[in-house]
Amino acid sequence: MTIYVAPEVADVIALHPYLSDPEYRASTIRNQLARQAETVFQAHGRRDPRVRMQLGSWWPGATGLASDALLDATLMLDDARLTLAREHGFEDWGDVETRGDAAPSSAFEDALDAMLAGDADRLDAALDETPTLVTEVSSFGHQATLLHYIGANGVESHRQTVPMNAPELAHLLIAHGAEVNAMATMYGGGQTPFDLASTSAHPRNAGIADALNAALRIDGGNNR
Repeated sequence: MTIYVAPEVADVIALHPYLSDPEYRASTIRNQLARQAETVFQAHGRRDPRVRMQLGSWWPGATGLASDALLDATLMLDDARLTLAREHGFEDWGDVETRGDAAPSSAFEDALDAMLAGDADRLDAALDETPTLVTEVSSFGHQATLLHYIGANGVESHRQTVPMNAPELAHLLIAHGAEVNAMATMYGGGQTPFDLASTSAHPRNAGIADALNAALRIDGGNNR
């Protein structure tokens, strides 16, 4: 299955090569985000341009800064931690400390991996085995469902990838009972899967935005 990966998303994936390591994924949310924050902090100190997506999207200090100015800005470790907290839907690092003392749900993460790999058969099998996965929310602060992730917007930067069969995967999730009007809390408010997909550049650049948006508008979804 072809997966569309924007250059800036590819940069994030390359900057954090440990994201798929079993040991990393079994660690607590707090430890996962602390490791990413340290990586971003150290990379920014080297003026590594691969930090641009995460800092530019989630660090309050990046507001109004051009790319080169972002790399020249003063960044403290606490700034990197705030960036990672907000990227994952937490209010701040204190919120991560309070709510991040367990590892993410492995069943949800595995189903998400299957979906983002475009593996419809594997996703279908996971939903058959554990039907509640279709309405379960992420362990991260934004509380996105699997259907929210299909929009490649507002979730973890490295997961803003687009399988070219995303419309079919959306139909599959909905057939299993996914709620098209479910709300997640990224960007400071409630967003439905359609809200995220319809405002994301990634499905549009992949050439599947119209089909994906149509899939997310059926059966009571937002009709805009």
